[in-house]
Amino acid sequence: MRNILVPVDFSPASRNAAEYAGQLAKGWNARITLFHAYMLPTPVTEVPYVMVTADELQKENEEYIREEAQHLHGQFGLEVEWVVRIGIASDEIKELIREKGIDLIVMGMKGAGGLDKIIGSTTTNVNRKVAVPVLVVPHDATYRPIHQAAYATDLTEVAQVAIFEPFLELVKNSSAKVHILHVAKSDAAGAGELVSRKGQENLFEGLDHEFVTVTDSSITQGINNYLKNNQIDLLTMVAHKHSFFERLFSKSYTAAMSYETHIPLLVLHEKGNG
Repeated sequence: MRNILVPVDFSPASRNAAEYAGQLAKGWNARITLFHAYMLPTPVTEVPYVMVTADELQKENEEYIREEAQHLHGQFGLEVEWVVRIGIASDEIKELIREKGIDLIVMGMKGAGGLDKIIGSTTTNVNRKVAVPVLVVPHDATYRPIHQAAYATDLTEVAQVAIFEPFLELVKNSSAKVHILHVAKSDAAGAGELVSRKGQENLFEGLDHEFVTVTDSSITQGINNYLKNNQIDLLTMVAHKHSFFERLFSKSYTAAMSYETHIPLLVLHEKGNG
């Protein structure tokens, strides 16, 4: 992890995520790129008003992001670059990944804790469009060393080390214990699940880890209860097509969700996505 991208919108949640990224970058001797995207305002009424020009918006946003960069540099002594562009945030982020060789995206999330409220459209679109890991930091999560890390799996992920390298780097640097968490709706495990479980455990060979199966009619509630009862510092999931994670971020599914998290969520992507 040498290049960290932090999308910012100058909100408290955004600054919180940037400071969390600063702590990570300091430990990794990494560099941070702050990024802000903006759109030109569109008139919605017939009432005349003074149109702000693109140049004016560019200059204003550059002043804001320069202050954020100076704050991070002063707090952590990091090399901090900043970029401001006009355009759709998720599309511009995808382009920046290619330009800057980004290894990790750190994004803030707003709201009271429920994923249906705090995962905004930008965060959702970024997770669907990019292939690099995304660390989503809740607005009320402060940085703390990772001692207990949970990896929630539906046992459909392909057991490829390349997918998990960012997570493995995090837990190795922190000497953290990994909880491989599977929530099942019944106690009976099929032969396929047993094979998948062995493959998942092999990924963490040599690390302190345990495989845990929780039985619960609600996958989200099962994860939620485990996080609360085991003082987990980081939750990790793999985003792949037709997965629980994809359903988690779909509008229809999150509307009825009671799952809440106040800890960072690391989203990994299967190779070839994005």
